[in-house]
Amino acid sequence: MTEELLDKASKAVDEEQMTADSGSDEVQSLEPVTEKTPIEPHTMDSDVTESIDKVKLICPQCGESTLRAEFPDQYEVWLKCSSCNFFLGMSNEDWHRMENSPNINEKIAKMAKKK
Repeated sequence: MTEELLDKASKAVDEEQMTADSGSDEVQSLEPVTEKTPIEPHTMDSDVTESIDKVKLICPQCGESTLRAEFPDQYEVWLKCSSCNFFLGMSNEDWHRMENSPNINEKIAKMAKKK
């Protein structure tokens, strides 16, 4: 019985390959569609001064809107203020979670108080 099942499965795979190779313009994808697209990390040259929702980054130490995020590599993010020399380092994952939230400045302030 298992041989019959294996034979049927093998024929089904052969038929699928034949229909994919049959010269039609429509291409069948055998890859799963449920995969998530990877998030593109910021480049090392990019400087971010506002969140995804276009909220200006505000320094938790001096209150000025001179805070910017730098990306020295794909694993970490540096928040720097040009007014008061505030510095906060975090992982890229932490930054991504913060950047997608509506209250990014409150989260930056909370993280700065912890350190």
